[in-house]
Amino acid sequence: MIVDTNALLIPGEFGVDIFEELEMLGYEHVIVPRVVLNELDKLRQSPDLKGREKIAANIGYSLVIKYVQGREPETYRCKVMINEEEEGGEGGRERNIDTDEWIVKLALKKKAAVLTNDEPLMRKLSKKGIATVYLRGKNRLEEK
Repeated sequence: MIVDTNALLIPGEFGVDIFEELEMLGYEHVIVPRVVLNELDKLRQSPDLKGREKIAANIGYSLVIKYVQGREPETYRCKVMINEEEEGGEGGRERNIDTDEWIVKLALKKKAAVLTNDEPLMRKLSKKGIATVYLRGKNRLEEK
């Protein structure tokens, strides 16, 4: 399972534990591309982002770091890793990489589903036959 930037905002915006939900859907391994983590970090540090959105960005970033560093293995089987093998070096920092295109390429390479609420990205994934998981009813994740 690959997680998009907007999916990492779900816990802060809607109070949904995406990692627990993914585990219930049968996903035990979650990949957060470095380009997604970089995008989330830029969001949370942006002076233009305020209020609930800024809180959601901080929560999403903190959750990734917490899960990557490890959590009680008996509590969650879901393992989160940051994907470092991206084009452009340093997770896309050296070149301007389109995050959506990178996610599609990575999903094809890893034969992985993608968690996103981004409609244009969902359409691109669907055209390529890649499964998506999205927020349904503001309270749970559902596979499409």
